[in-house]
Order: sequence, then structure tokens, then C-alpha cells
Amino acid sequence: MSKITNLYKIVSIATSLLFLYLFIQLFFYSDSFVLDIGLQPSETVSILCRRASIFMIGLSVLLFSSKSLPQSIARQIICLSTGITMIGLACMGSYELIRGTVNSSMLQAIIIETTLGASFLFVLLKNRKANIVQ
Repeated sequence: MSKITNLYKIVSIATSLLFLYLFIQLFFYSDSFVLDIGLQPSETVSILCRRASIFMIGLSVLLFSSKSLPQSIARQIICLSTGITMIGLACMGSYELIRGTVNSSMLQAIIIETTLGASFLFVLLKNRKANIVQ
């Protein structure tokens, strides 16, 4: 198994676990999740959190199920879409942190999202480079 395949497997499992954790937090504990980042809970926010949680469980299942995929176009698409999602979340979190609408606990999320997003994009680029060489 190549180093890139191992990295893909590791970041897929890690991200799957992160999305599972977020599903649980958003679905079952939305008020405390919202309070933890410095926002005020409301019925509207709780509804949006529970709806967003379904995306989280779907992504968790996708990433965990694809952890053993060999290098393929499907895996490249998963890397690209997950990398963009994670970097996008990190950018939005950074934006809200700079605006002061969330508290400093968002910094942990930003670091995790940036690390995972960069890892998926690294795997994508390494796979593309390997395909060009072949």
C-alpha cells in the first residue's frame, strides 16, 4: 500500500469521525453546540442545526465507506469535494471569528478543518501527479 493510499485512508477515517461527532452534536445537542461557539440558541437555529446534521452523517458514511478505495477517478472526486468542503468551512469560520460573531473556540475547528482539507487536496494533487507520470 502506498503512502498516499495510507494518507487517504487516515484522513478519510478522521474526517468521517469528525462528521459523526458533528452529527451527534448538531442533532442531539444543538443548543449547547451553538452556545459553545458564542451564539444564542433559538428554535430556528435548532431546526437548521438538525437539518445540517443530516449532511454530516451522510458525509461520514461516504468517507468511511470509501476509505479503502484504490486510486481512481471516484477517489479523486471525493478528495476534491471533501477538500473544498473543509477549506470552505475553515474560511467561513475564520470570517466569522474575524467579524467577532463567534468566540475563540472556533479556532480549534478552523485548525482541524484546514488540516483535513489540505490533506485531502494533497492526496488529490499527488494522485494527479502519479497519473501524469504513468
